[in-house]
Amino acid sequence: MMSGICLVRSLHILGDHAVCASGRIFLSMASKPSRRIQPWMRGFSGSCIRYNIQPEEAEVVSGLRMRAWQISGYDGVEGLSLSYVRVPPVLRPGDVLVRVHAASVNPIDTNIMNGYGSTVLNIMRLLGRVEQGIIDGNQIEFPLTVGRDFAGEVVSVGLGVKDVAVGDQVFGVVSPHSQGSHAEYVVTTASNVCLMPNNVSAEEAASIPYVGLTGWSAVMITGMLTPNAAPWSRVLVLGASGGVGTFICQLLSSWGTQVVGVCSTDSLDLVTSLGAEAVDYQDPATKEMLIADGSFDLVINAAGEDDFDYLKALKPWMGSSYVTLSPPLLRNIDDMGLVAGLCRSTRQVLSKNAATLSEGRTYKWAFYMPNPWALKQITKMLANKKIRPVIDKVFSFTETPEAYRYVLDGNARGKTVISISQ
Repeated sequence: MMSGICLVRSLHILGDHAVCASGRIFLSMASKPSRRIQPWMRGFSGSCIRYNIQPEEAEVVSGLRMRAWQISGYDGVEGLSLSYVRVPPVLRPGDVLVRVHAASVNPIDTNIMNGYGSTVLNIMRLLGRVEQGIIDGNQIEFPLTVGRDFAGEVVSVGLGVKDVAVGDQVFGVVSPHSQGSHAEYVVTTASNVCLMPNNVSAEEAASIPYVGLTGWSAVMITGMLTPNAAPWSRVLVLGASGGVGTFICQLLSSWGTQVVGVCSTDSLDLVTSLGAEAVDYQDPATKEMLIADGSFDLVINAAGEDDFDYLKALKPWMGSSYVTLSPPLLRNIDDMGLVAGLCRSTRQVLSKNAATLSEGRTYKWAFYMPNPWALKQITKMLANKKIRPVIDKVFSFTETPEAYRYVLDGNARGKTVISISQ
């Protein structure tokens, strides 16, 4: 049941809007256009943009082409190619079109390129087309533009957008099932963007949104740790030097939490600078020491593969939780299909908790979640320098495949960023 709830939540989370990879974009019937959409109008090309954006803005997107890094199959980095495609128009009242100045590469990007989550993501794409009255399920998947977060300048807005305007410098995210941000332009919902603080560059801003919202979800939604309770809590972060890990360490430290960050030897100084007590996982005594400590209220695994030995580092009978950011839900569905994958995921969650609930500890899965309120809070923390972007390396737009390979090598400290202006 728990995994079923996770899938329903994931479907809701991923369902912001569907963009057809063939280059034609259709108005979602879930939106509220300024005119009633008749059955014969349910599918129409990007030239029909006048229903949702200001007339003077139509010229911005009409007929323009852009460069975009796309895949036409799940072939990993080798299948990544630079394509010239149509600039996506704004068709929904709540959407914005952004000229991308910088974007980042997240592990989810490298996973999607290899087919991770394709079953659920394609269900979302297909549901979006059916909702629009488009029954044909062909070409819902490829070509697919990759990339999840970005920073840039707003060049067009829907009629329902109130918080940002043309010319604003913004940063934000794109839903995992939608066309991505490793392109010169991207469309996303206005709720997924915020005005960029003046004290950060585009490259710095682009490094934050996806990992920030993922980390916020792990700490507050799944981990149920609030700023009020944080000063009296101890949190163990596995993978503290990665993109999500560096954000979580800073978030918790700013709240007054006692944070212990597990990282490699060459990352100890970085993690210490983020307000955490850094410990070296390469030291054979580290795990034994942390387990013997046994006084953590929350363990967050941002390192990838789970190490269930760290469940023993949690306080017993105190509502403590082990939260993993590498849940097998989508992988199970990819491997076994929707029903069998859900059943397998349910068994996995139940089996882990059967062994730990008897000691008053829980095992949980965390996911990226779009959260406009959280994104605004993260923006304030950036502006107030309570959180600083941690960038390992910046690549030019033409070097995007090299940026992906760098992330896949697993040696990045903080985030890997792509500068579109380079």
